[in-house]
Amino acid sequence: MLLYLLVPIALTLVYSFATNWSTLLPDGYTPEAWGKLFGDPIFWQSTGRSLIMAAAAVTLSIFFLVPTLFAITLYAPKLAGILEFFSLWPFVFPGVILAVGLIQIFSNPPLAISGTPWLLIPAVTVVVMPFAYRAVSNAFESINVRELAEAARSLGASDLHILLWVIFPSVLPGVLSGGVLALSAAFGEFSLAQLIVGSAWQTLPYYQYLTNAQDGHRSAAISVLAFGIAWGLGTLALQLGRGSRTVTAV
Repeated sequence: MLLYLLVPIALTLVYSFATNWSTLLPDGYTPEAWGKLFGDPIFWQSTGRSLIMAAAAVTLSIFFLVPTLFAITLYAPKLAGILEFFSLWPFVFPGVILAVGLIQIFSNPPLAISGTPWLLIPAVTVVVMPFAYRAVSNAFESINVRELAEAARSLGASDLHILLWVIFPSVLPGVLSGGVLALSAAFGEFSLAQLIVGSAWQTLPYYQYLTNAQDGHRSAAISVLAFGIAWGLGTLALQLGRGSRTVTAV
């Protein structure tokens, strides 16, 4: 399994350095593609936009998820199943359907925000929220929210103070784990970025799409970088998840 995952990446890395590859092995090697990539200001601009988009989408996901799960766990536990059902909808409906619908709605006044990041970021938030939901939901299930809330109320704490100072620190490892997973998914989102903003607000996946038609070696270099980022974020999420289980066990 490890070879199945690593061999394509290794070959892609080799290709990014190859001068010409028409036989079993490349004719030569050069870092020219990497130099062009790192020397292109549009690459850094696109990477920065992808990071902004991903960070904003994760922040919005956590902002809506944590209070909602807190309220449902404390006051309406029967709604948990309905919430989980709706959290799966982005997996059922392709991003293309979401993008086309949003473009139709937000192309005319008073909210003519189609083609801008103001529409792209909420759309990406909807798509990546399920990645954060499962980790955050597991974190809530690992603690006794009712007992913690009752103990805090006996000391005069309001629901807002309970959420901010008691519950949120208790579920923080799960929040971080889910946030990292959502960040990885949002960073690589292509279909929504292509349809909603395209070249008007170019992200890294769309930059790679354009680069692939011009220089396959640079596109290969971007693929290797994207894999490295995804692998690093996935490893971080795994470590945070283990930390969450350790805290729960203690």
